[in-house]
Parts: sequence; C-alpha cells; structure tokens
Amino acid sequence: MKKQTTIFLKNIYISFFLLLFSFLALPVDAATLAQRLSGRIVLQVEESGEAYYINTVDLKRYYLGRPADAFSVMRFFGLGATNSDINNFLKNGARSNLSGKILLQVQDKGQAYYVNPVNLRLYYLGRPTDAFNVMRQLGLGIKNSDLNQISLGVLSAGSGTNPTNLGLVAGPGEKLVRFSWKYKNKQYYLDQVFLDSLYNEYKNSDKNYYYPANNPPSNLREAYYGVFLKQRDGDDSIDKLLTDLNNLSNKEGYNEDEFLEFVMAFVQYMPYDFSKGINDPQNFPYETLYTNTGVCSDFSFLAVLILRKMSYGAAVFDYPDIKHSAAAVLCSEKSSYGSGYCFIETTNYFPIGVFPGQLSSGQAGGNSTNWANVFTNSSLGTVEMLQKTSGKIYRGIEKTADVVDSIIKMEKSLVDKSNELKLIQAQLNQLRDELNQVLAEADAYKQKGDWTNYNTKIDEYNVAVAEYNSILGNYSLKLEIYNFDVLLFNKTVSDFYQN
Repeated sequence: MKKQTTIFLKNIYISFFLLLFSFLALPVDAATLAQRLSGRIVLQVEESGEAYYINTVDLKRYYLGRPADAFSVMRFFGLGATNSDINNFLKNGARSNLSGKILLQVQDKGQAYYVNPVNLRLYYLGRPTDAFNVMRQLGLGIKNSDLNQISLGVLSAGSGTNPTNLGLVAGPGEKLVRFSWKYKNKQYYLDQVFLDSLYNEYKNSDKNYYYPANNPPSNLREAYYGVFLKQRDGDDSIDKLLTDLNNLSNKEGYNEDEFLEFVMAFVQYMPYDFSKGINDPQNFPYETLYTNTGVCSDFSFLAVLILRKMSYGAAVFDYPDIKHSAAAVLCSEKSSYGSGYCFIETTNYFPIGVFPGQLSSGQAGGNSTNWANVFTNSSLGTVEMLQKTSGKIYRGIEKTADVVDSIIKMEKSLVDKSNELKLIQAQLNQLRDELNQVLAEADAYKQKGDWTNYNTKIDEYNVAVAEYNSILGNYSLKLEIYNFDVLLFNKTVSDFYQN
C-alpha cells in the first residue's frame, strides 16, 4: 500500500473586481474630506472651538474668527439670487445644487442667506454679529487631524478664487454688483459699479418698435432685436467690463480665443431669472448687468453686444418654436446650421459651438453625451439668424473639436476594454466552476480513502489553480488600466462641461 500523502492545501483567495461598465469613477474612495464637508461650517473642538467655512468652489477652509471675518466670508462668496428665488427657497427650501452656498438678494438690498447643507433651509445673515452667530450655531465638530487635511484659504484681492476690483465702493446713486463665474474649472469674481439713474432710464424706456403702417420692416423681429443692441449716451459699462476682464485674462496668460471663451463664460454663469414671465419685456444689456440676472434673450443681447465690442462677427440664433434665443460668433469650423457662425448657449455654461442636451423652464441643461452630435441639435426646432454682423473669426472651436474627437476615441477604447474584460471574466467564471468540480472529485476520493486518485486530482487542481491565477493576474492588470482610463475619461468630460 502506498504511503498516504497528506496534502495541506492553502486557502486560495480569488479576488473579483467590480467592472465599471458605466464609466463612473468610484465615488467613495475618490471623495476627499473637503468634498464631503463642502459648504459646511466646522468647529475645531480640540482647540478653542475656532470656526471655519468650507468653500464649495475651491474646497478650502476660511477662518470665521470674529464677526468681521464671518461677514467678509459671507460677502466674498455670495451668489446673486432673485427676490422670487429667495422667497421660494425660504418657503420650500433651496435646490440641492445650492447646498452650502451663501445667497445674496441682489434685487433688494443684498441681504445674505446661508443654505444649510443639512436641511437646505435658508438662514438669514444680517449684521456681522448675526452672521457670526448663525455660522457658529450651525457648526459641526471636527478633530485637528481631520481639519489639517483641508487647505486654509485666504481672502485677498486678485484672480482665481479671489475677486477683482475688491476695493470698489458704491457711492450715492450707485450699485455694486459682484459677478462670479468659472473658466477652465477655475473660479473668478469681479466687482462692478452701475448707476441707478442709467438703469432706471433703460428700465422705464419704451421697449416697443414703431414703424410706418405703409412701410413695415422686412423682418420685424430683426428690427425689434436691434432696439436692445444700442447703448445710450454715457453708457460705457461694456467698455469698462471688457477692460477689467482683459486685465484679468492677461494675468492668467490667456490667448485671444481663450479670452473670448472667458468673457462668454462670464455671461453664461449669470443667474437665470425663473420669475420672469414669457410676456415680460426683454432687458437692455445694462439692465442685465445691473440686476445680474436675466433670461435667454437678455443674456443673448448682452453676449452679442460684447462680441461686437470685441470686433467679432456676431449674431442672434432665435428659436421661435420653443421661444429660446442664443448668441453666435463667426467661427472657422464646426459652424452651426452651415451658417459660418458657432452657437453660444447663454443661459448655462457650454463650450462655444456645443448645444445643450435639453431646456428646462427656459434654461439650458443636460450635458450631451452623444459626442458625435454635440455640435448639432435638431430638438430646438426652427432657427432664425438675426442681427448678423461680420468681424473677427473665433478659431478656438478647432481646439474644442479636437477635445471632442479625443473623448470619442477614449469612449470607444473604454467600450473595447470593457468587452475584453467581460470575456476574461467569463473565462475566469468557467475555470472557477471547473476548479470546484475537480475539488469535489478530489474530496470524493478522500472520503473513500483512495489516496492515489486523490493525489492525482490535487495535482490536477493545483495546475489549474496556477493557470487560473495567471489569467486573474492579467485580468487585474487590465482592470487597473481600465479604471485609470475611466478616471481620465471622467475628468476630461468634467473639464469639458466644467462640472
């Protein structure tokens, strides 16, 4: 009788990785502490209870040591909101995308409210002491070790996350407006002063277009839109605005095409006025800047007037079927509708030339993932091109088209790699079933005391395990590469839409 061979089998741990079919990065592992605490007020409980605000934009913490500090943070990061929005939010709570934001009631006296991320309720921040007390009352305790993971932010004049023209002060009969927007996923702020008297002149002016009954214009809407693209004597608001934007752009080293994109992003990030009715009159660009809010036609007029001031060929794309308007700029390729002009959505951020996926209550939204057709859109209905002028050509569309092409290639590569991983995973599943079968046969021999066949099966099993682990190692490597490509793809798409 052959000597019994006792074989001690090591536990074989087979790791199965989650295959990311949807091209989404892993949210839990990737999330930083600052992202999880975005918009919250934290209290340093292991010290003297020092308070910090975690800014939702740059994810840095800003010190709320004294009432003056809290008030400065409140004004520094405040976003404009209409009376209608504030009243609605006070009654029903704010939208989730405003969680942790500080809202300024720009159509009134600039009253400030903090949107508590816990319940999306608005908390009034009145005087400096009020703001200080509210922010501390809503604070969340945090340990020193956790707090130190979050970078400390400093309020100072300049670019990036800090306002330009921070020292501006509105005098009697003037209004100070703070604009905020993003470009290349970087936050910018700009302060501008506007005259109450000039605003009232525009606001109270006759916004009708008159013509002789026996000599009507060939295109009434063309003529009517022209009324809003004229400035009154003494209105140098666009010139001043472009001067400040140009200075800021030069500090960042942006080229001519990037400067145009930078300026259009300024318009695209202005708050949408959901309270404005469809039959309410359009605003002159000065009104839009003064109130820091508007609808599609208001923003389109402002964008076209700015484009003209910058000497670009410009136009209005009008969509009468859905009562929507957009701006357009003369461009070198990928022109919209074969017009020679590239579409510019003005109610929300989209790269120049790229159409929105949908419209909701007049505002564009829904980032398109149909990359082959981002430069075209038939869902907007009939289009009419109005107020067309010639001028400089925007060539940045060529770079945007290259980015879209690279996204298409990345997406195809991910699909191919995903399919390959599925095949390998199926192969691993089959091998695992075969391993279990061999192990079951070996166990049966063991129960019978048939050690010869048992040892033969164990040898067979171990050879199969080695093959399995080799394939698993290859699978793991390919999955690691795939996951890295997923993260790169997601970042590229996020940067493209500035999400």
